[in-house]
Amino acid sequence: MTENIRIRYNIHKTGCGRDLSYDTHDLRAIFKEAKLELERREDERDFAAEVSGISNGRAARFLSAEDREKRKAEHTGEGERRRNESFTRLQTLLASNAAYARLYNDTFALLGDAESATDRAIAKAQVALEEAQAQLEQTLSRAAQLPDGTRVFRDARGKVWNERGEPVSDADAASIEWRGDEPAYEQFLEEREAVTDRAMRLEELQGFRIDTLGRIRDRMSDQDNPPSEREMEGWKEEIENGMRQHKIEVNMATTSPVPDQKMPSIASIASPDL
Repeated sequence: MTENIRIRYNIHKTGCGRDLSYDTHDLRAIFKEAKLELERREDERDFAAEVSGISNGRAARFLSAEDREKRKAEHTGEGERRRNESFTRLQTLLASNAAYARLYNDTFALLGDAESATDRAIAKAQVALEEAQAQLEQTLSRAAQLPDGTRVFRDARGKVWNERGEPVSDADAASIEWRGDEPAYEQFLEEREAVTDRAMRLEELQGFRIDTLGRIRDRMSDQDNPPSEREMEGWKEEIENGMRQHKIEVNMATTSPVPDQKMPSIASIASPDL
């Protein structure tokens, strides 16, 4: 650095000796440059120390304004407060009350099992209904007909009935041409009743799935108004009673573990934006 210092010596011989003068403008610029160089080297040392894990308390000047604010919040406890505020009431209860969390998990597991079992029962009921409808359509296609196309059946006593369950007059019955292989009226009634019963079964299962299980799931997923322990105890009983009433069997061999039942754990429950 000294070799860059340009000092002009003006030597004037006088009677008192020599006169030495400096260019002060050049000196100020050189000192400013030297100071900046020292600060740059100090920044390099501090940055290298922070990168290597040696904290010297000087890292803040390398951070953005947002990062500096986050560090400040962590040291003052503000960060913890913000994290707590981001938790919903349901998350807070699950994290702070072990007894509540156990009951919640048990209820959600029971709900998940009931939903899976009910879905299987609905699928079976749909297949059964389709089979019954197909059988009834086949029976109707083989029935005898009146001149106007109304399908008719003859019962075991020889009385004739139409497909609406109304008796056919003797005059109309006399106009029917019987083949001899027509299905009996009793068969038609049995198959029609099977369709009605299976349709009712399907409707009841769908109602239980939506009105009972769906309602409970919606309520249990309420982030800001979590269910009480008393509510959950009541739901467990309601689910079990409904399963018995609708004759829904839970296949334990295919029951999934609790995490697979889409249970909203603390980590998975969506938190509101700050």
